[in-house]
Amino acid sequence: MANIQERRLQSSGQSHNRVRQIATNADALVAQIRDSILDGDIKPGDFLGSERDISETYDVSRNTAREALRSLAALGAVEVKTGVKGGATVASGDVEAVGETLAIQYRLSDIPEDEVLEVQSVLEGLAAERAAEFATPEDIARLEDLLTEAAELVGDPTAFSNSSHEFHITVAEAAHSQALLMQLRSLRYVIWPPNNTKSRPKVAQYILKSHRDLLDMIKAQDAAGAHEFMRDHIEHIRNIHRKKTNKKASNDAGYC
Repeated sequence: MANIQERRLQSSGQSHNRVRQIATNADALVAQIRDSILDGDIKPGDFLGSERDISETYDVSRNTAREALRSLAALGAVEVKTGVKGGATVASGDVEAVGETLAIQYRLSDIPEDEVLEVQSVLEGLAAERAAEFATPEDIARLEDLLTEAAELVGDPTAFSNSSHEFHITVAEAAHSQALLMQLRSLRYVIWPPNNTKSRPKVAQYILKSHRDLLDMIKAQDAAGAHEFMRDHIEHIRNIHRKKTNKKASNDAGYC
């Protein structure tokens, strides 16, 4: 009986070691493929092959290849298809997905909102500056439409807030910088409350006028003016957040 129990314990230990070894090898394979992507050796759309192909190419077991692909898929680095013609393909970039991932990490890291707003003011200032330099007629038309829409929504806090959020995102899109847009989307997930109901008519009118002044600067291609104006605009919001934090509540809390 003792021998049976001893063999079971030995078998259990060996099984645990195998699982741990697979995980260790999988992590190493993930790092290898990740580094190849970052170095540009592997590009979006490149076909890495099936589990069997990958196990042979990288000289690992199929279990290791399978675990590595799961991790890479979770990172958004590869897309895996099953079936006869299945396999792993290097994914294309997804700005929205990266923004969500960064936002989650901001929250999990418990970064103070004031720090987020400080960074946001820098990035949005740059976005406004670039929008004044690179906005197309289509970008300007979209921003004009959003201002017209917002003016009709002053009495509806939730709809007005969502429209204002879209205005800021559209300014960032008009900057024509994917890196900038990605960062701003991640910050917006953190700082912009979904379906905000706190923008009272008086606050909404102030925000609407600010957005109109900013758009006029963008249309006039006043890059420096747009940059400074947007920085001041976000700093105003930052001050509101500070008051809200200090007082625990604020009836005038507003979002640009």
